[in-house]
Amino acid sequence: MRQPRLHIGDKNYSSWSMRPWLALRVGGIAFEEVLHALSELGGGKPVFSAISPNARVPALEADGVVIAESLAICEWAAEQNPSLWPADARERALARSAATMMHAGFAHLRNDAPMNIRRRTDPNRMTQAGRDDAAKIDELWSGWLKRSGGPFLFGAWSIADAMYAPVATRFVTYAILRSPEADAYIGRLTTEPNMAAWISAAAGETRQLARTDIA
Repeated sequence: MRQPRLHIGDKNYSSWSMRPWLALRVGGIAFEEVLHALSELGGGKPVFSAISPNARVPALEADGVVIAESLAICEWAAEQNPSLWPADARERALARSAATMMHAGFAHLRNDAPMNIRRRTDPNRMTQAGRDDAAKIDELWSGWLKRSGGPFLFGAWSIADAMYAPVATRFVTYAILRSPEADAYIGRLTTEPNMAAWISAAAGETRQLARTDIA
């Protein structure tokens, strides 16, 4: 049987691609990685319409279907390896809530601080709304870590951590102020072997997007 194929964008820029890639890797699910260049203008590309129903990446080809959207791909991964969510039903519900909050929210942070793992700059480009989003994420991380005892948001690494992984790189890229708890969590998350491998690959990419490298 053919391995699942995960279509992703540039590792330096594609926050949505990072999330399911991490879930599959941490979950020990073998897959073929297919790398695509993201659009210079943002959003999808016409060529991606041949890959996924929403003309965007990431997209996963598995079991004869194409699964679009990061969180849906992560849920598919959890069906293959249930340990990607907490075993306890209440903790699992909270972790799913946390993941969905990231999937649907914090638009100001996304707009003000696009993912760019290689770049090092400062938070002056961010609006107050973007800084407020970052502060709220810091507050949420600290609360979840206190509740679970760590080392990750809900104890063991889960899809919730995958959903917030690109945000951790934004805190580093834009030198966003954070609490000691958030800073320690970012350190643990970014040195997790699979995320460290993604970051290393991103650092080796040479393509530049003006909308994030120059802005």
